[in-house]
Amino acid sequence: MQTKIKTIVADGHQIYREGLKMALSKLSRVEIVGEAANGNELMEILLHLNPDLILLDTEMLGTDGIKLCKTITSNFTCIKVIAITAFNDLNYLASIINSGVNCFLQKNTSRKELERAIDIVIDGQTFFPIHINQYKNNLKFTIMKTTKILLVDDDMDIITVLQTILSRNGYNVVTASNKLEGMQKLREEKPDLAILDVMMSTHYEGFEMAKEINDDPTLRNIPVLMQTSIEILVTTNPSVQDMAREFRKNPGFKELYVLLVKDVVSGNAGIDYLSENGKSIWFPVDGFLSKPIDVNKLIPEINRILDKRTKEVSIQ
Repeated sequence: MQTKIKTIVADGHQIYREGLKMALSKLSRVEIVGEAANGNELMEILLHLNPDLILLDTEMLGTDGIKLCKTITSNFTCIKVIAITAFNDLNYLASIINSGVNCFLQKNTSRKELERAIDIVIDGQTFFPIHINQYKNNLKFTIMKTTKILLVDDDMDIITVLQTILSRNGYNVVTASNKLEGMQKLREEKPDLAILDVMMSTHYEGFEMAKEINDDPTLRNIPVLMQTSIEILVTTNPSVQDMAREFRKNPGFKELYVLLVKDVVSGNAGIDYLSENGKSIWFPVDGFLSKPIDVNKLIPEINRILDKRTKEVSIQ
């Protein structure tokens, strides 16, 4: 039998508090064990209860929400805290993060997003529904629209490591273990970036998934980053497709089933397949990560792709 997540709801507005309780009641993992309308009530409850999770409104009347978050995270280290706020001021959000909470959500968050946040923080990770691109002196950070990353890999150890790294850097991570599950998650979650392993149930399943994404008009705007142990051919030619065709003419490369080509100047990249009938099939991707993954290169490469895609969208 699944262990229930003992949860306290602390919110100064009764109507919103009741709405939260109603949403939580639909989550099978959650058990509401208490509620509070202000900080004093919450601290009184914590003298008698030992919950797993607190959903904490940071703007309760008569309560310094940031100070309350710091008090709880400092003195009740086993309790996970999801801060809930109606504000989106950058300095205020930075203060919430700096208070030590495991997550913050806007008050207009969806039940699905709430459920995802609870699952992530209970599993010991942080979750912020924004991409923290810069976080300096515990004060400054910028918000980008690109926040959600889909990891597709059949190796759970790699999934766990990458998910931990990405979560700590402020990304919301969704996972899948194969192409079929990955395509389903793509359509359901609409991530801002997909990181695909090449070798899963087949040697080139990741490439097949990348091509399917590229061929689907509803998905092709999602950037794709491939993680692979196949050698990546680098060039300074911005037309990596043309360069792949040139590589094909080289006797040392023309028999290879797959060519990975990347322009080191622009970052443009792509994959050239050699089909069974000898036809060369091309499609672009947004970048490659060589295995084993270098953590020091992972986040910069993700940021490069997200920044590039943001600029492309703003131009359009």
